[in-house]
Amino acid sequence: MHNATKYGVLLAVLAMFAIPGTGMTQPATGKVSVDLRGGVAIPAGNLDTYTSIGGGAGASAMWNWNPNWGFRVDFDWMELNKGEDDFGVLLSPPQRLMFLGGSFEVNFNPPKYQTMGFTFMLNAGAGAMKMTVDDTYDAGSPANTFDHTYPAFQGGAKIGYQVAPWINIFVNGTAYFILMDAADTQPAFGEAFNNGWLIPVTAGVRLSFLEW
Repeated sequence: MHNATKYGVLLAVLAMFAIPGTGMTQPATGKVSVDLRGGVAIPAGNLDTYTSIGGGAGASAMWNWNPNWGFRVDFDWMELNKGEDDFGVLLSPPQRLMFLGGSFEVNFNPPKYQTMGFTFMLNAGAGAMKMTVDDTYDAGSPANTFDHTYPAFQGGAKIGYQVAPWINIFVNGTAYFILMDAADTQPAFGEAFNNGWLIPVTAGVRLSFLEW
């Protein structure tokens, strides 16, 4: 899966530069939009110590109040690979994360890019992040008991290209800040910490319906 998502990112980037401009002057979006995406998931902060880069996929459904901003519901599934110390000792088996939340998205389309078909989008929101450990990887790992859901905040940026009035391909980067609990991390990982970062980098497609 991980190789497939990496190739997906590369193909989407190449497609953005290979397709000629459409001449649109608005970020083309209907009243209803659906995003499908996949790519790599990069741990940061405390999570980077106990896991390593993995992959994931996600989907969003958005209602646009006007062509420039809207509210969307986000679902993302991610899996981080195992983490080891410098001596190869296992710190954590692979972890699975699921995010469900909502965010506001704003479209920015600078005038010099309006005739080129590019779109620029920012989003910010919050939700819940469920985190579990693959307890089949190492039956003796103390991290196997780690199964918790925490509040999480997200912010991201997206660069897209309008292939057709209702199709936009994009590359997206999102940062999740997870409010964890030291009482949970101490027995599982041997260290008390109360937050973690996760940065998915994905490529995807947006389908829009009910044109303005």
